[in-house]
Amino acid sequence: MADAPILILPGLDGSDLMLGQFRQLCANDGNATVETLPDDDTMGYPELAVHFSPVIRDLSKCHIIAESFSGPIGILLAARYPEIVNRLTLVASFATSPVPRIASILPWSMIFQLPMPSSVAKHFFVGRCKSLIPVLRSAVRQSAPATLRHRLRLVQNVDVTEELSGLNCHLSYIRPTSDRLIPQRCLDQILDVYPATIVHEIDGPHLILETQPENSWRQIAE
Repeated sequence: MADAPILILPGLDGSDLMLGQFRQLCANDGNATVETLPDDDTMGYPELAVHFSPVIRDLSKCHIIAESFSGPIGILLAARYPEIVNRLTLVASFATSPVPRIASILPWSMIFQLPMPSSVAKHFFVGRCKSLIPVLRSAVRQSAPATLRHRLRLVQNVDVTEELSGLNCHLSYIRPTSDRLIPQRCLDQILDVYPATIVHEIDGPHLILETQPENSWRQIAE
């Protein structure tokens, strides 16, 4: 683990505000950085992968930890640079859309209510970690509403199963047992496409790296 730099790709908010504690735990075992997402409402998943390509190409080996929205970016990068990305960890993520199209605007649309209602933050994102609600609200504000809406549309239409099937790296998946955003079928699909995936289940809500940083890192570092 410590031999390869760790690149952490954040969730839908695209910021590093909530990942500081987890990043520090990773950094204790080596070099770790959070690569924030560009605040751009035109870039699709392929363009986002291109955006991060220079970072990858500067490394000889790396471990990508891709959270939620960024999972498909991690898959695309691992497929594009198999000689560099020797490990990929997907956290509460997906290879195709996690929500039915009819219901696709809920509960995701609630993040555009500023400030985010505490009930929404607790139920869908942070669970009992109420102290994280102000940080979550700040993180969501780091990207323009148009960018967040655009990312949501990307989530609704994504399909990187072809790239996933051709991966040649160590793939692991962190599944929060109380995740109310990403259904079990998303993990089942990943296992169908890439049966060698190692699964770690952690008791907690969707934002598991933020609410359970020590336990998350312990599982990843095994």
